[in-house]
Amino acid sequence: MTDRLTQLQICLDQMMEQFCATLNYIDKNHDFETYNDNEQKMSDRHATVAPADEFSSTIDELSTDIILKTRQIIKLIDSLPGVDVSEEEQLRKIDILQKELVKVEDQKIDAVKKKEKLLQDLNILISYFVTGISDSRQLHNEQTTLIKKEDS
Repeated sequence: MTDRLTQLQICLDQMMEQFCATLNYIDKNHDFETYNDNEQKMSDRHATVAPADEFSSTIDELSTDIILKTRQIIKLIDSLPGVDVSEEEQLRKIDILQKELVKVEDQKIDAVKKKEKLLQDLNILISYFVTGISDSRQLHNEQTTLIKKEDS
């Protein structure tokens, strides 16, 4: 999960993309309007003019998306530290978090030391086990050799 400032930056980038997409849609699909009643309506045979109801509903949808993104941005801004919080309160919170971080770091160091000790103990046990198997096989081979000599 990202921090709030990164989330805010992502939302702002998304909002700018929405603005550009909306303006692009309007530019590509709008109908021509006259400035006054005396003018003739312009047309462009290369333009793709969307039907009025489709154009209107798409504009409503794009506007709603921008409004929702704006609300999300406002919510993120309101959740940022420092909004309605004094500098002393922020410094106190930083101090508490720093002490908590030191405590967690100490726990991590203890866990790493414990892990290293357990690995060392495990290596010793494995060495004893392997040595025991090796000694057992050697003893078995010696006994087998003695039995074969006695039988011969």
